[in-house]
Amino acid sequence: MSKLTYIIAPAALLAVSALTGCSTDEIDTFNGGAQVYFERVAGSGTADSLTYSFAVQPAGLMTDIVEIPIVVTGEAAGYDRKVNIEVAPELSTATEGDEYTLQPAIIPAGAFKGVLKVEVRRTPAISEKERHVTFRILPSEGLGIDVNPKWIDYKLKINDILTRPPRWVYECQPYFGVYSKIKYRFIIDTLGIWNFPDSGENAISRGQMYFYQDKMKSALMQWEKDNGGPMLDENGNKISF
Repeated sequence: MSKLTYIIAPAALLAVSALTGCSTDEIDTFNGGAQVYFERVAGSGTADSLTYSFAVQPAGLMTDIVEIPIVVTGEAAGYDRKVNIEVAPELSTATEGDEYTLQPAIIPAGAFKGVLKVEVRRTPAISEKERHVTFRILPSEGLGIDVNPKWIDYKLKINDILTRPPRWVYECQPYFGVYSKIKYRFIIDTLGIWNFPDSGENAISRGQMYFYQDKMKSALMQWEKDNGGPMLDENGNKISF
């Protein structure tokens, strides 16, 4: 099983394909002892959801771990503190035991942060329609929830639906050609990469993109040799790089 850690940061959200929902509330915790909530970032918009897509992961990956950060106010404790979390059924369509399994959430001794670990699973259902689950923090021993009510809910969306990256024409087409689902799937399986930003902190240089292009050409040649003919996309067109 691979492990994918999602970290909410001031500048950007990693991810997964990961897509976030946001709120712009400022953090203002209340008095009255230790309070616990899903991590928020003051003044920069606050992630209150994420999308995990198996479609941008290797085809053989059937399970993964998503980590959702949790924060505690007040003083650190000298013992592990369990965070009480429930699923809000009225805000969920995913089924526990099928699309996901919730693991215990702990704030380690001496720490102010912890994570809610969720095992997500690749099922036939999420290849047809996205499922989601909303987690809600409840009061527990030594941990209250006297904070903005929006901070105690967190939505995780799970799908296995491959969609064209919004900036394919600018970031990928000069190197990989016209988009198709089969081509994109082949790129992901070969390179282990689904995102190719041309700007920002994680920008990929032009030289690296040419390297990826060459690697895809070699992989395609090997595929055609192994399969005795050209690779065709979903529209019957021959794939090339």
